[in-house]
Amino acid sequence: MNFKKYFSNNSAVLTIISINIIVFIAINVFPNLRDIFLLNADPKILLEKPWTLLTVFFSHELLIHILLNMFLVLIFGSELYKETNAKVVYFVYTLCGIIGSLSVLIYAPLIGYNDGLIAGASAAAFGTVATYVMLQPNTVILKSNSKYWLIALFIVNAILTIKNPQVSVGGPAHAIGILVGLLFGWLLKKKLVIKSNN
Repeated sequence: MNFKKYFSNNSAVLTIISINIIVFIAINVFPNLRDIFLLNADPKILLEKPWTLLTVFFSHELLIHILLNMFLVLIFGSELYKETNAKVVYFVYTLCGIIGSLSVLIYAPLIGYNDGLIAGASAAAFGTVATYVMLQPNTVILKSNSKYWLIALFIVNAILTIKNPQVSVGGPAHAIGILVGLLFGWLLKKKLVIKSNN
C-alpha cells in the first residue's frame, strides 16, 4: 500500500490522527488521565465533566482499537478530503463523534452497563467512512468497492453488539455514527450536485 498518497497535503486527517496518538500515549503513560478524557455513562459524573462528550472520540486504551479507527480515518478521511475539503472532514468526524457519545448515554442505562469508563473514536471513524461511501459508493478502495467496506463494518459491529452488549456498549453508537454519516453524505451530495449544475 502506498501510504504516501494518504499523508501528502492532508492536514485535517493528519491532525485528527495526531491528536488520537498523543492522547493514546498520554492515557497509557499516565492512567489517571482516563478520568479526564474518557466518557462516564453516569449522568451525575458527566455533568461534572461535560467535555468528555468530545474528548472520548479522541481517546483509546487498546492498541488494536486505535489502529483500526485511525486506519479508517486515514484511508476514508483522505478520500473524503479529496472530494470535499478539510472543514468537511473535521465536521463529519466531530458530528458523528458527539452524536455517538450522546447515544451511549441513552443505551448504557438500558443494558445496565456498569463496567466503568468508555473510550474510542469508532462512531466518528465509521461516520467518516459512511460520508465518503455516500459520495462515492463504487470507488475501489483496497481492492473492494467502498460500499462493501461500510457493509462489513456494520455487520461486524452488529454481531459484536448482539453477542456481548456489555463489552460492545458502543455498538449502537457506531451504528448511529454510520447513519449520521450517510445522512450528511446524502445532503452533501445534493449540495455538490446543485453546485455543479449552476
